[in-house]
Amino acid sequence: MRLAPGARRLGALLTFAAITLAGFTLAAPDARADDTVGIAIAPVNAKGETDGRSRFSYQASPGQKVSDHVKVTNAGTTPLKVTVFATEAYNDEKGDFSLKPSDQKATGAAGWVTFDGKPQLTLTLKRGESRTVAFTVDIPKDATPGDHPAGVIASATTEGQVTVERRIADRLYVRVAGDLQPNLTISSFTADYRSGLNPFDGATRVTATITNSGNVALEGTTTLTGATWFGIPVGQLSRAELPEILPGNTTTVSYDLKGVPQVGYAVTRMLLQSGISGDAPDPGPLPVVQRDAFVLALPWVPLGVIVLGVGGWFLWRWYRAREDRLNLEWAEQTEADARRQAEEDLAVRTSAAGSPIAEPVAAEPQGRESR
Repeated sequence: MRLAPGARRLGALLTFAAITLAGFTLAAPDARADDTVGIAIAPVNAKGETDGRSRFSYQASPGQKVSDHVKVTNAGTTPLKVTVFATEAYNDEKGDFSLKPSDQKATGAAGWVTFDGKPQLTLTLKRGESRTVAFTVDIPKDATPGDHPAGVIASATTEGQVTVERRIADRLYVRVAGDLQPNLTISSFTADYRSGLNPFDGATRVTATITNSGNVALEGTTTLTGATWFGIPVGQLSRAELPEILPGNTTTVSYDLKGVPQVGYAVTRMLLQSGISGDAPDPGPLPVVQRDAFVLALPWVPLGVIVLGVGGWFLWRWYRAREDRLNLEWAEQTEADARRQAEEDLAVRTSAAGSPIAEPVAAEPQGRESR
């Protein structure tokens, strides 16, 4: 994927920039309120003329030396001390091209860059002044084939109540000759179906971990499609551009395939087409990678309502059966109690009727003695 010449020229003007702030930015006591601090850099030829490049890009062999130039400009309103150096590149957590901190020792291609034989060069520039700086890239004899990314940085530190470092950079790539292996892979691919009230709608959220397991920096384009029973297509075709992934780096992306109906199941497919960035040299044939993921595309909300309804009906039936059983047991117990009470009453009456009634016995009168 190469940029058009106009886009490359625009890219040369819109260079990568990073600003590190330590606390709140406060003006030094002797600074004027309208003073500004600004830096600009760009690849140039030996005469200091811009040549349309958006990056420093070299193809070289192990042991070869490459010379080039960068223009550094004080774009602010006050004199500025600028330090020019190189540092290592990597992909941050979001997958963006990033450069290591200024105080970290240069490694890889950044360690091959020198300015007048030194790892860094300090310039004092007047307001609006530009300076063309020569530098050399000394590729080691044991350098491995492939892309070695770095960045040429112009850094200015202003002192005040707090210290503020401003950095601006242009990317630098050294492609060492040898066995080039452009290889973007999908190292992890998962899918999760999300349904709604409408059974004819839904979406599949896919998450992919994409790794550059080769030795060439690559961009990429992902395409999502879906299919269901008998290979019938479902979902709205979705495409997305990947930022450049450096060799050995990984990025994780998530996309939605919308318009997947709730028809039982669906297969989501990701197609990854590798590409090259900007004016990077062509590494040859680029790989195309495909991964599939199976998801259940069920109407979970309606099913949930049905399950709750059926569950409620069974609960009601159980409750009614329990109430009927308790009522029957209560009736049987009441009847048994009434029967037992009746039997006890009958026994008492029968016992009273069959027992002899004791009559009082009259005492015989005592006779008087005859005289």
